[in-house]
Order: sequence, then structure tokens, then C-alpha cells
Amino acid sequence: MKKQNSIFLLAAITALLFACSKKQAEELKPETPTPNGPTPVTTTNVTYSNFAGALFQTKCNSCHGPNGGVKGVWALNGLASIKNDARVANSVLVTKTMPKGGSLTVSERELLQAWVDKGMPE
Repeated sequence: MKKQNSIFLLAAITALLFACSKKQAEELKPETPTPNGPTPVTTTNVTYSNFAGALFQTKCNSCHGPNGGVKGVWALNGLASIKNDARVANSVLVTKTMPKGGSLTVSERELLQAWVDKGMPE
């Protein structure tokens, strides 16, 4: 019985580790400037709608979204779910334990930190 529990636990952990998408490892690149095109995202103009929202969708949604395996721990449900849970910024920017199975680039961390420091503007 103890061996069955160990095998089940190992299988569950393995499934959780591989449940997160490879897409999380892809770098989210802020829009680059083009003549008469969009303004590039910088630490001074970063917002949820021009950077942070897409970052969370790309890096967190596969595990914490509606079909994610760990949505019970924290569920990504738009800006309010990020603003109302201090664990999110702590896990991503301080302890760097998130995102699992992927990582953020230096540029992504800088932009996200600037967004948090500015009070998480929409």
C-alpha cells in the first residue's frame, strides 16, 4: 500500500511538472517601434494592457488559468486577481519561483518590476 501511494505521488508530481506549457519559456517581446506605429513599451510607460496582461497570459495561464492544474492555489482572472494577491509579485519578482517550467528574461522582469512599482496601472 505504501509503495502504491509513493508511485501515485510521483506520478502526480510528474504530471504537474509537465502540465505547464513550453510556451511559458518563450520571451514576450514588447512591441518594437515602427514609423507611425505603436510606441515601444518601456519602464516609464508600462501598463497591464500594453505588457503585463500579455505576460501573465503567456507565462501563467497554462497552469493558473481556467483549465490549469493549479488554479486552486491562485487563479489568473485578469488584473484584479494579480492586484489582490501579493503572493503573485513576490513569487515572480522576489523569490523567482514562478513561472514553473519557464523563466522570465531580464527585460521582462525589469518591465514587470516597473509596472508593480508604478502601482500596477491598467
